[in-house]
Amino acid sequence: MTYVPSVTENTIEWIKNEDRATVTFCQPRFITRIRKLAEKYPDECRITHENKDGSIVAHIPVKWIKISKVERHLSEEQIELARERIKIAQEHKRNALKSALSDLGKEV
Repeated sequence: MTYVPSVTENTIEWIKNEDRATVTFCQPRFITRIRKLAEKYPDECRITHENKDGSIVAHIPVKWIKISKVERHLSEEQIELARERIKIAQEHKRNALKSALSDLGKEV
């Protein structure tokens, strides 16, 4: 049976003038990053919950939060290759969902 996670969002929230933010991540790359930070800086980064679906909730310093615009300058060829990769990824995702529903005995 294919596992489909129930939580599909990442959140960052904090109260104005507070030093600590609460973050929730479902994406493995952010979960790994928070785990490493919690190991290296246990006084500043603390994982408060590890959910059954694999997502985590942690407290981090607000000063660690950075929002920046990433600019990419791609050639037409690079754009076309990216479109193809997205199409393939979407098809794989559709097939995985169909398989998961099929395993549950539901019609697609």
